[in-house]
Amino acid sequence: MVGCALYMQTTGNKPIEIAYADLPTSGASVIDCRSEEEFEEAHYSSAINIPLQHVSVRKDTFPFNEDEAFYVYCNSGNRSATFVTYLRSIGYVHCQSIAGGVELWGDQLC
Repeated sequence: MVGCALYMQTTGNKPIEIAYADLPTSGASVIDCRSEEEFEEAHYSSAINIPLQHVSVRKDTFPFNEDEAFYVYCNSGNRSATFVTYLRSIGYVHCQSIAGGVELWGDQLC
């Protein structure tokens, strides 16, 4: 079981999670994986909404390619970690979940 946990934490040579404070200061590509209703209430200004329930994405319609770095967030970090784990399993190794979600840094939403 330890090997599985280690794999989930480091797949793609990047940790699954990144702290909000460690995000690139400009040009970061961001996915909000909360529901459409949550997204409409408030969201990170440059985020695109792909709810977790739509996570079984097709690569030909996904807005990023496998070589791009991008970040995923939700309310607490649970849905975004699930989203990122799935994406990494289909080849998107440069994506990361933003730790803590909007519950931790929600003052940055618009």
